[in-house]
Amino acid sequence: MNLVPSSITGRSQFFPTLPVRISEIPFDAFDFIYKETKFTTEPHSTPSLPTLYFIRDDLLPLGFGTKWRKTQGILQYLQKNQIPKVLLWGSIHGNYLASFSTILRKNGFTVDTIAYTRDPHLRSYNERLVRGHSHTLVCYANRMLAFNDWLAKERSYQGFSLPEFGIHLGQNLGLRSFWQELEKKIFQSQGTTPDKKDPKPLTKQKINAILRMEIGSGATFLSAFDYFYESSISVQGVMVGEKKETWLTKSEDLQKQLGLKTILIPTEQILDIPKETNPSLVQRHLGNTTSKIQTNLSFGKQMKSQKPWIFDFYRNTNILLEPIYSGMTVKPLLREIYEMQITSPNPLPTPLKSLASNKNPNITIKPVPIFYLHQGGQIQHLDLILEKDPK
Repeated sequence: MNLVPSSITGRSQFFPTLPVRISEIPFDAFDFIYKETKFTTEPHSTPSLPTLYFIRDDLLPLGFGTKWRKTQGILQYLQKNQIPKVLLWGSIHGNYLASFSTILRKNGFTVDTIAYTRDPHLRSYNERLVRGHSHTLVCYANRMLAFNDWLAKERSYQGFSLPEFGIHLGQNLGLRSFWQELEKKIFQSQGTTPDKKDPKPLTKQKINAILRMEIGSGATFLSAFDYFYESSISVQGVMVGEKKETWLTKSEDLQKQLGLKTILIPTEQILDIPKETNPSLVQRHLGNTTSKIQTNLSFGKQMKSQKPWIFDFYRNTNILLEPIYSGMTVKPLLREIYEMQITSPNPLPTPLKSLASNKNPNITIKPVPIFYLHQGGQIQHLDLILEKDPK
């Protein structure tokens, strides 16, 4: 009987090819802004607007998205070191445990899982995946209890122990090949070839494209930032659920854990989700500052408020966002691009205005294209688009 996982013997049972797919977003996707604010100017495509592309990692199997690329690097590490067992820990409802436990189990590894949940009564699809693909599972109603159990077990664990979110240099190994292929695709879409890294400071370089993504654990953003550093592709990360200042204090340690160079991250490349309480640039431009804007929204209520427009976005683009990450950040991005059209040729909105090389407001500036990385995670939110049959 062969007890060695297939990934160690080089015969992956479950790991698919991971193509890089890019889709241009039609301007129908901007309809929600017109509907919500009742502007007199409807969205339309003009040469002065940046083109928005989606990098469709959400199309990878089971909606695991970019985590497929991270686990590819982890599998390479396990294969090289002949390790058959893995100890995981994290939220039982999170995308991390669901994807890593499934992929590792399907590739023949023994998966031992320590999980936690803040709501013992909550049931989710991710939870089903974790329970179905863990050989052993202990679930706590407290995160600290789960963490302490993981610390105790990893000391004597006869296998490979991964910290929460799987932070490990193997993740960067898997992501780096992705950035190489993506770089080619981005320049091909612009009819050019990848540029050589420029030793000049980034602020003095010409920016040819923007790569934007959410910052969750930070591994994907830091890997991309490292790869595209001092290139003409500017990497922007959007904070979701954590303060920019708090995360930046941890970024150097994360870079070390991922095997990356220690590079200071410019604060202007870390973005916060705009608060609903501030009048938008469009409202100020049109003199409309009396609109009723909901205040004091909690993070959970903000997610709930995204559901109607997520459905409209899916109807216009056939792309399903989820309310925790992509649903929270794509809407402000679309609004930002829309406002550039309404206010043109005035200075561009923050943070895109910092990328404009010509400061003359009377000269039309051709904005650089924006590539948004849809990292997946939508499989748990199919209820957002699946309508119930009328009784």
